[in-house]
Amino acid sequence: MVMVSVVVILVVNQENLGLHDLADLRQPASLLYVLRGKPVSEVTLLSCRCSMHPWPGTTHIATIMNQSLPWLNYTTTRQDLRQRHPNLPLDLLNGPKNRRCSLLPTLFSIDWSNRYWQRTILDDNASFFLYSAFLDPETEGKASVRLLGVSESKAPPPAWCHLWFHADAPPLSVRVATVDYLDYQGRNGGRQMPYLLQCPLPPNASDAPLAVSLTTQPCGHASNLLRVIGGRQREVSAYRSRKVPDNPTTMVKGWAAAVCGSALFYYHEDFSARLVEWVEVMRAQGFSQVFLYVTDVHPNITKVLRHYVHEGFVEVTDYSYPPPYLNDPTLRRLWTLVERQKMFAQENVYFTDCVLRHMHQYRFIAHYDPDEVPILPEHHNFTHFLDDLIASVKGPAPPGYKLQWAYFFDNVAPSEEAAGLPAFLWMLRHTGRQASHFERQCGYGKIKAVSPKMAFLGHFKHTCDKNCDNETVHDLTLHKYKEQVAVKVQRVLSDLQLL
Repeated sequence: MVMVSVVVILVVNQENLGLHDLADLRQPASLLYVLRGKPVSEVTLLSCRCSMHPWPGTTHIATIMNQSLPWLNYTTTRQDLRQRHPNLPLDLLNGPKNRRCSLLPTLFSIDWSNRYWQRTILDDNASFFLYSAFLDPETEGKASVRLLGVSESKAPPPAWCHLWFHADAPPLSVRVATVDYLDYQGRNGGRQMPYLLQCPLPPNASDAPLAVSLTTQPCGHASNLLRVIGGRQREVSAYRSRKVPDNPTTMVKGWAAAVCGSALFYYHEDFSARLVEWVEVMRAQGFSQVFLYVTDVHPNITKVLRHYVHEGFVEVTDYSYPPPYLNDPTLRRLWTLVERQKMFAQENVYFTDCVLRHMHQYRFIAHYDPDEVPILPEHHNFTHFLDDLIASVKGPAPPGYKLQWAYFFDNVAPSEEAAGLPAFLWMLRHTGRQASHFERQCGYGKIKAVSPKMAFLGHFKHTCDKNCDNETVHDLTLHKYKEQVAVKVQRVLSDLQLL
């Protein structure tokens, strides 16, 4: 299969909230396919029974959870743990009642791996590492819970979900209905492969479960417990007016957009100034929020992230790679350079996690790395582009849109207009790009391609060799944000003492 050079603007469903077809989603390093299983026609569920046990260590847990941490602005341990482990259902594990169903895992019976992953053994040849779980309302009332994880198994065996609505009541045990493979690469037992499991909710379930466990047998004991994230209704953050319209299904203009970035691992490189510029370009283009994942990064990058998290424009999720991959920053950096296929497969994990984690907050989510920005020749900002893009669609709305790539080169001298800009305005200074855009080389499926005359993706990464000297042009499109971005970047870098 030939890869294409495009980026996706994901539409999280058309009118109704939920996860629909995510075919042909392009990431910077891989073409992502979600291979959907057959539609769920039946729900296989069992009602479990369990005895009631007291919570272990209740007094100690309550004392520690309520302890304030002076070095974190007197945040409590509970708040800190909730921030660092957003996939852990603390409300279920530390509820007001001092008893729990014997089938419910405790903090200490969960099989933790590499800090954020939870392991379950489905059979002798298949360990499954779970990362997160989400409520998928879908359409026509067929809601389900989706579990995101990885396994070296090419065909994960049948499994069951325990849907937890209360700690002191038995779970509903539901058979896993579909297992979706999340990678453009062929299945290979030599690497951890990403999967998305679907566990349908009973048709009469009015409440969403608080948590979910994956087990080999119905009503069996589980070694994992994930918080179910999401909501049945789209939040007001999806609308630029911050108000729910009378009829969202017919709304064309006024949608907000967010950005899902990559998992940052700039440990050996101080990328802080470029990160500030990238965030401010995203803001200038009209994005409402930026979501990033972070592993081990340079101390200056940590400063930048804390600034924007405190401001509310950026949300950061701590991330680690699953076993057997090491999470030492130097070994990880070598791994990303040498074990490229394994790294590409893992990119699909945090990108999928980001989309599902925030699909109830935003209808439109774009995926850009910090060295990529949309170039909008015909619009002042991304939201105006989005309005016209939606209005141009005839018939059913596609599940997503794709932008083609164009490289902006590191070693091409800036144009006369950009030559006087300070070095910390990297993107605004580097105006030399390839004259032509990458051509489509294979079908896009249900994803709609956007004409590069309307918008394309600028990738600020590559070096121009002698073969491209005569094939470059200077593109000043980003200079429409020059005044706003320059002032903001200089102010942030000065405040953080990074100049």
